[in-house]
Amino acid sequence: MLAALRMRRWQGFTVVVLVAIIGFGLLSRWQWQRAEEKRVAQQAQTLAEQEPVVPPADDPLPEFTAVTLTGEYAAGSLRLVRQRPLEGRNGYWVLELLQTGSGDIWVLRGWVPAGPRSDISPDVSSPPGQITVDGLVRPLPRGEELTDRGGLPGDQVTEVETAQLPMPGNADWYVQALNSEPEDSVTIVPVTRPDELQNVSYAVQWMLFAAVAIGGWFYFLRREAKELD
Repeated sequence: MLAALRMRRWQGFTVVVLVAIIGFGLLSRWQWQRAEEKRVAQQAQTLAEQEPVVPPADDPLPEFTAVTLTGEYAAGSLRLVRQRPLEGRNGYWVLELLQTGSGDIWVLRGWVPAGPRSDISPDVSSPPGQITVDGLVRPLPRGEELTDRGGLPGDQVTEVETAQLPMPGNADWYVQALNSEPEDSVTIVPVTRPDELQNVSYAVQWMLFAAVAIGGWFYFLRREAKELD
Protein backbone atom coordinates (compact mmCIF):
# COMPACT_ATOMS: atom_id res chain seq x y z
CA MET A 1 0.00 0.00 0.00
CA LEU A 2 2.84 2.37 0.82
CA ALA A 3 4.23 1.95 -2.67
CA ALA A 4 0.89 2.96 -4.18
CA LEU A 5 0.68 6.03 -1.93
CA ARG A 6 4.05 7.22 -3.24
CA MET A 7 2.60 7.49 -6.73
CA ARG A 8 1.69 11.03 -7.78
CA ARG A 9 -1.77 10.15 -9.05
CA TRP A 10 -2.57 8.44 -5.75
CA GLN A 11 -1.38 11.44 -3.80
CA GLY A 12 -3.69 13.64 -5.85
CA PHE A 13 -6.57 11.20 -5.44
CA THR A 14 -5.99 11.13 -1.68
CA VAL A 15 -6.13 14.93 -1.49
CA VAL A 16 -9.43 14.95 -3.40
CA VAL A 17 -10.89 12.32 -1.07
CA LEU A 18 -9.75 14.24 2.02
CA VAL A 19 -11.32 17.46 0.73
CA ALA A 20 -14.55 15.58 0.00
CA ILE A 21 -14.59 14.03 3.50
CA ILE A 22 -14.03 17.43 5.13
CA GLY A 23 -16.77 18.93 2.98
CA PHE A 24 -19.21 16.14 3.83
CA GLY A 25 -18.35 16.56 7.51
CA LEU A 26 -18.99 20.31 7.44
CA LEU A 27 -22.29 19.82 5.63
CA SER A 28 -23.34 17.17 8.15
CA ARG A 29 -22.44 19.47 11.04
CA TRP A 30 -24.45 22.30 9.47
CA GLN A 31 -27.50 20.06 9.15
CA TRP A 32 -27.16 18.95 12.78
CA GLN A 33 -27.07 22.62 13.80
CA ARG A 34 -30.16 23.34 11.70
CA ALA A 35 -31.92 20.38 13.34
CA GLU A 36 -31.05 21.74 16.79
CA GLU A 37 -32.37 25.19 15.83
CA LYS A 38 -35.63 23.63 14.68
CA ARG A 39 -35.85 21.54 17.84
CA VAL A 40 -35.61 24.72 19.90
CA ALA A 41 -38.21 26.34 17.65
CA GLN A 42 -40.50 23.34 18.14
CA GLN A 43 -40.19 23.72 21.90
CA ALA A 44 -41.01 27.39 21.55
CA GLN A 45 -44.06 26.56 19.48
CA THR A 46 -45.52 24.61 22.37
CA LEU A 47 -45.89 27.99 24.03
CA ALA A 48 -48.51 28.75 21.41
CA GLU A 49 -50.71 26.05 22.93
CA GLN A 50 -50.65 27.80 26.28
CA GLU A 51 -52.95 30.57 27.40
CA PRO A 52 -52.13 33.77 25.46
CA VAL A 53 -50.36 36.50 27.43
CA VAL A 54 -50.79 40.26 27.21
CA PRO A 55 -47.16 41.42 27.15
CA PRO A 56 -45.60 44.86 27.54
CA ALA A 57 -44.24 45.81 24.13
CA ASP A 58 -40.66 46.14 25.36
CA ASP A 59 -40.53 42.63 26.90
CA PRO A 60 -38.28 40.12 25.08
CA LEU A 61 -40.39 37.06 24.28
CA PRO A 62 -39.50 33.65 22.82
CA GLU A 63 -40.59 33.04 19.25
CA PHE A 64 -44.06 31.47 18.91
CA THR A 65 -45.25 32.74 22.30
CA ALA A 66 -49.03 33.13 22.12
CA VAL A 67 -50.11 36.71 22.83
CA THR A 68 -53.27 38.80 22.83
CA LEU A 69 -53.12 42.47 21.86
CA THR A 70 -55.83 45.13 21.97
CA GLY A 71 -55.57 48.54 20.38
CA GLU A 72 -56.04 50.56 17.22
CA TYR A 73 -54.01 50.48 14.02
CA ALA A 74 -51.87 53.58 13.50
CA ALA A 75 -52.97 55.72 10.58
CA GLY A 76 -50.55 55.58 7.66
CA SER A 77 -48.60 52.58 9.01
CA LEU A 78 -49.95 49.90 6.65
CA ARG A 79 -47.22 48.22 4.62
CA LEU A 80 -47.34 45.44 2.02
CA VAL A 81 -44.48 42.92 1.96
CA ARG A 82 -43.84 41.91 -1.64
CA GLN A 83 -43.54 38.45 -3.19
CA ARG A 84 -45.24 36.36 -0.53
CA PRO A 85 -46.92 33.48 -2.37
CA LEU A 86 -49.74 31.51 -0.80
CA GLU A 87 -51.21 28.33 -2.26
CA GLY A 88 -49.57 28.95 -5.62
CA ARG A 89 -50.68 32.57 -5.93
CA ASN A 90 -48.43 35.60 -5.64
CA GLY A 91 -49.40 38.22 -3.13
CA TYR A 92 -48.47 40.46 -0.24
CA TRP A 93 -48.27 40.19 3.51
CA VAL A 94 -50.21 42.98 5.22
CA LEU A 95 -48.32 44.61 8.10
CA GLU A 96 -49.71 47.33 10.32
CA LEU A 97 -48.66 48.98 13.58
CA LEU A 98 -51.06 48.30 16.43
CA GLN A 99 -51.10 51.01 19.11
CA THR A 100 -51.78 49.30 22.44
CA GLY A 101 -51.84 50.57 26.00
CA SER A 102 -48.39 49.08 26.62
CA GLY A 103 -46.70 50.20 23.38
CA ASP A 104 -46.79 49.99 19.60
CA ILE A 105 -46.41 46.53 18.06
CA TRP A 106 -46.28 45.50 14.40
CA VAL A 107 -48.89 42.94 13.41
CA LEU A 108 -48.85 40.66 10.38
CA ARG A 109 -52.58 40.89 9.74
CA GLY A 110 -52.58 38.43 6.85
CA TRP A 111 -52.25 38.03 3.09
CA VAL A 112 -53.85 39.61 0.03
CA PRO A 113 -53.46 38.54 -3.62
CA ALA A 114 -51.36 40.60 -6.01
CA GLY A 115 -53.02 42.63 -8.72
CA PRO A 116 -52.16 42.65 -12.44
CA ARG A 117 -49.50 45.35 -11.96
CA SER A 118 -46.72 45.25 -9.38
CA ASP A 119 -46.32 49.03 -9.43
CA ILE A 120 -49.88 49.51 -8.19
CA SER A 121 -50.65 48.27 -4.67
CA PRO A 122 -53.89 46.41 -4.00
CA ASP A 123 -56.48 48.34 -2.04
CA VAL A 124 -56.37 47.11 1.56
CA SER A 125 -58.53 48.72 4.23
CA SER A 126 -57.67 48.91 7.93
CA PRO A 127 -60.21 47.77 10.52
CA PRO A 128 -61.60 50.88 12.22
CA GLY A 129 -61.67 51.40 15.95
CA GLN A 130 -60.43 49.07 18.63
CA ILE A 131 -59.37 45.57 17.60
CA THR A 132 -58.19 42.50 19.52
CA VAL A 133 -55.58 40.27 17.90
CA ASP A 134 -54.57 36.75 18.97
CA GLY A 135 -51.30 35.64 17.46
CA LEU A 136 -47.75 34.38 17.80
CA VAL A 137 -44.53 36.26 18.46
CA ARG A 138 -42.09 36.33 15.54
CA PRO A 139 -38.63 37.99 15.47
CA LEU A 140 -38.36 41.46 13.94
CA PRO A 141 -34.75 42.05 12.84
CA ARG A 142 -33.29 45.49 12.32
CA GLY A 143 -32.18 44.78 8.73
CA GLU A 144 -30.93 47.39 6.29
CA GLU A 145 -32.72 50.42 4.96
CA LEU A 146 -34.08 50.02 1.43
CA THR A 147 -32.16 52.81 -0.31
CA ASP A 148 -32.91 51.79 -3.89
CA ARG A 149 -36.65 51.30 -4.11
CA GLY A 150 -36.56 50.73 -7.87
CA GLY A 151 -39.94 52.31 -8.46
CA LEU A 152 -41.71 50.50 -5.61
CA PRO A 153 -44.89 52.18 -4.38
CA GLY A 154 -44.40 53.93 -1.07
CA ASP A 155 -46.49 51.42 0.87
CA GLN A 156 -44.50 48.38 -0.28
CA VAL A 157 -41.42 46.79 1.35
CA THR A 158 -39.36 43.72 0.54
CA GLU A 159 -38.72 42.28 4.03
CA VAL A 160 -40.22 42.33 7.50
CA GLU A 161 -37.46 44.45 9.01
CA THR A 162 -37.55 47.53 11.23
CA ALA A 163 -35.34 49.48 8.83
CA GLN A 164 -37.96 49.20 6.07
CA LEU A 165 -40.94 50.12 8.23
CA PRO A 166 -42.12 53.73 8.64
CA MET A 167 -42.46 53.56 12.44
CA PRO A 168 -40.15 51.60 14.74
CA GLY A 169 -42.62 50.24 17.27
CA ASN A 170 -41.53 49.36 20.79
CA ALA A 171 -40.54 45.70 20.37
CA ASP A 172 -37.91 43.59 18.60
CA TRP A 173 -40.70 41.21 17.61
CA TYR A 174 -43.95 41.36 15.71
CA VAL A 175 -47.14 39.34 16.02
CA GLN A 176 -48.39 36.98 13.34
CA ALA A 177 -52.16 37.16 13.69
CA LEU A 178 -54.12 33.94 13.97
CA ASN A 179 -57.47 35.63 14.43
CA SER A 180 -58.86 39.03 15.29
CA GLU A 181 -62.02 40.57 16.64
CA PRO A 182 -63.73 42.04 14.74
CA GLU A 183 -62.78 39.64 11.94
CA ASP A 184 -60.21 40.96 9.47
CA SER A 185 -60.83 41.07 5.73
CA VAL A 186 -57.42 39.61 4.79
CA THR A 187 -56.44 35.93 4.63
CA ILE A 188 -54.62 34.61 7.71
CA VAL A 189 -51.04 33.50 6.92
CA PRO A 190 -50.51 29.84 7.93
CA VAL A 191 -47.86 29.20 10.56
CA THR A 192 -44.98 27.13 9.19
CA ARG A 193 -43.81 24.54 11.67
CA PRO A 194 -40.13 23.53 11.45
CA ASP A 195 -39.32 19.88 10.68
CA GLU A 196 -36.11 18.89 12.44
CA LEU A 197 -36.25 15.26 11.22
CA GLN A 198 -35.59 16.37 7.66
CA ASN A 199 -32.33 18.02 8.71
CA VAL A 200 -31.34 14.99 10.78
CA SER A 201 -31.80 12.77 7.72
CA TYR A 202 -29.67 15.15 5.65
CA ALA A 203 -26.96 15.12 8.33
CA VAL A 204 -26.90 11.31 8.34
CA GLN A 205 -26.83 11.33 4.55
CA TRP A 206 -23.70 13.52 4.46
CA MET A 207 -22.06 11.24 7.04
CA LEU A 208 -22.81 8.23 4.84
CA PHE A 209 -21.26 10.01 1.87
CA ALA A 210 -18.11 10.57 3.94
CA ALA A 211 -18.08 6.88 4.93
CA VAL A 212 -18.46 5.86 1.27
CA ALA A 213 -15.56 8.13 0.33
CA ILE A 214 -13.33 6.56 2.99
CA GLY A 215 -14.40 3.04 2.07
CA GLY A 216 -13.88 3.70 -1.63
CA TRP A 217 -10.41 5.10 -0.98
CA PHE A 218 -9.36 1.95 0.92
CA TYR A 219 -10.92 -0.31 -1.71
CA PHE A 220 -9.10 1.24 -4.65
CA LEU A 221 -5.87 1.51 -2.66
CA ARG A 222 -5.91 -2.21 -1.86
CA ARG A 223 -6.67 -3.06 -5.47
CA GLU A 224 -3.79 -0.87 -6.65
CA ALA A 225 -1.46 -2.48 -4.10
CA LYS A 226 -2.35 -5.98 -5.34
CA GLU A 227 -1.60 -4.98 -8.92
CA LEU A 228 1.82 -3.69 -7.88
CA ASP A 229 2.73 -6.90 -6.04
